[in-house]
Amino acid sequence: MDALDERLQQLALEAQQHSPKSRDRRLALTRLIQMIQASGRLSRRRYDTPQEVYDEALQETWLYVFKKIDTYQPRGPVINWVNYVLKRRLNDARQLHTKQGREYSLDAPINSSDGGKVNQSGMTYLDTIPQREETPLPSQLVRQCIEEDSDGLFASKHVKGHPKANFRTIALLYLDRKSWQQTAVAVGLEPKQASTVQSFYWRCCKYFADTFKEYLQS
Repeated sequence: MDALDERLQQLALEAQQHSPKSRDRRLALTRLIQMIQASGRLSRRRYDTPQEVYDEALQETWLYVFKKIDTYQPRGPVINWVNYVLKRRLNDARQLHTKQGREYSLDAPINSSDGGKVNQSGMTYLDTIPQREETPLPSQLVRQCIEEDSDGLFASKHVKGHPKANFRTIALLYLDRKSWQQTAVAVGLEPKQASTVQSFYWRCCKYFADTFKEYLQS
């Protein structure tokens, strides 16, 4: 087990030690999910899997990790457990989007009839799916906090001499899974300055840790 696996396992076990709705558990899980996302070890989308299906499965995986972290047993790496959950959620997502080999568009009109009269209500398959109230993941709340930046704190902290390379912009690019090289170019720096952008990002995460905690608590 390498250093990353050990750190992920520490965070998973730390989260298990706290009560389900506690702030400490949320913070440990947020850090765990962020590190997994940045690790590059998640199972990749197969060429025959639509991107929206993969994204849906991945979102369900994070929700499962957030709610069911206590089911993780430290017999193996956390990433293996997460990839197993992702595989199961991919199967579920494919079944949701495919029925007996035929794919349906959820926003297509329902071709049904009632008493010989074709349904002209404009109702779609999506309208028939019961809507559930989702609990935002900590990572979603952190992104929301960064996007809002109500006091301009995140935008005001930038790489020295480069106002465009501010924490708000860099963080949102990182959350959109841009590489450090892509992020560097996007904020007006050279690709070779990717390490500068990366170290700046992690320093800011530590600097703004209390701000994120207050936002999550509220």
